[in-house]
Amino acid sequence: MQLCPSRPERGLSSMMAQAAACVAALVLALPHATTNAAETAPLPAPSPTGQRLFDSARDKLVQIRILTRAGSSQSTVGSGFLIAPDGTALTNYHVISLLVLEPQRYRAEYVRVDGKRGEVSLLGFDVIHDLAVVKLDQINDAPHFRLRPDASPLQQGEKIFSLGNPLDLGFAISEGTYNGLVERRLYDTIHFTGALNPGMSGGPALDEAGRVIGVNVAGTGGELANLLVPLRYVSALIAAPRVKALDKTVIATQLTQHQDAMVKALLAKPFPTQGLGPTTVAVGDDKLLRCWGQSNAKPDKPYRSESISCNLQSNLYIDQSFNTGWVSWNHTYRNADKLGALRFSGWHARSLAAASVLGAGNQKPTRYLSRPHCHEDFVTRPVTTTSGATVFRANVCVRAHREFVGLFDMTINAATVDHSTEGFTSNMDVRGVTFENGNRLVRAFLEGSSWTK
Repeated sequence: MQLCPSRPERGLSSMMAQAAACVAALVLALPHATTNAAETAPLPAPSPTGQRLFDSARDKLVQIRILTRAGSSQSTVGSGFLIAPDGTALTNYHVISLLVLEPQRYRAEYVRVDGKRGEVSLLGFDVIHDLAVVKLDQINDAPHFRLRPDASPLQQGEKIFSLGNPLDLGFAISEGTYNGLVERRLYDTIHFTGALNPGMSGGPALDEAGRVIGVNVAGTGGELANLLVPLRYVSALIAAPRVKALDKTVIATQLTQHQDAMVKALLAKPFPTQGLGPTTVAVGDDKLLRCWGQSNAKPDKPYRSESISCNLQSNLYIDQSFNTGWVSWNHTYRNADKLGALRFSGWHARSLAAASVLGAGNQKPTRYLSRPHCHEDFVTRPVTTTSGATVFRANVCVRAHREFVGLFDMTINAATVDHSTEGFTSNMDVRGVTFENGNRLVRAFLEGSSWTK
């Protein structure tokens, strides 16, 4: 069937009318099934439980906004939820951190689902577990969430519903499952298989009865693999006595408690060791640390290297530019007998310089850290095998925390110097420890490394 004439009409008006008729004819000629497919396709049915929980939670949720005092411009946003009728609410520390660090420059407000808003004041916070208790102004006799009793522990695979305001788009609910606690972490953290997006931080995670089982805290970067703060840390913060002066001195106290727990856990027993080429190196307790290996040994290369890297999942958020409270280290064995002693010596020496604080160019003081003070020396490990003693060229650098007095960052970079075409380096980075605890870690780390073959 010819829908449009092969010879167009003359004149602009006639041509436009003809074109419109052609288009209409082409549309009408399309099969009806194609035209109506989008209209007739059934929409997926919403989860009845999710619908019920969201409807009952609407009046208990808030968005928390951090605003500049000068211009009331929005700086950060997160979520929160009511836990008492008087306006007491919970959120994450990282949502309200600017209120603690720079109260003269920032203030906070809440926005409810119905658009009503008011001021937010700080009642308490827990930097270690990223929690905060706040008071929402102008709220009385408000509906609020109940906490799940400690006597009812979560079961593997149990349904969990996370609520918050993702990406500042509006309040939403995300359905997922409880998959136990995350392995190899200093503190318990819930593994939530469900979607969490920026802006949902500080929102509640509920069971099917609508009771709070945890607080949204972070994503892992993986698909539907996210983290929640367990309820027991929430309960501890709620029960803690209120501190009148909520300033940076409270952060310093909590960081000191954290580093005590971290060092105690790491040094509860001698560092486990592992072979790396002809050496033995410290790798730490595999229940606490994640370790990864890498090798670049290839037949066409005149050299090879093998490395082991370990880190403790204990980072504490202070602000957008500063995290602290963690430990990581790396061991690398290098062999280059085909290069010869001179070329190997240069390659091996550069590795020590590149790993050091001074070599990395981190010499300037920052808001949180002083200029580094470094000391270099030779350290001899006692004879452990017929291979003799191990001699290290060690560089130790220390930076003081300027905001949190009594805490330091420490790095040690040690390289063997007593083998002509092979050697290994060990590098350790410790953040936010007392001088005494930092020295204990550095000493235990060095004692775990030696040439054994």
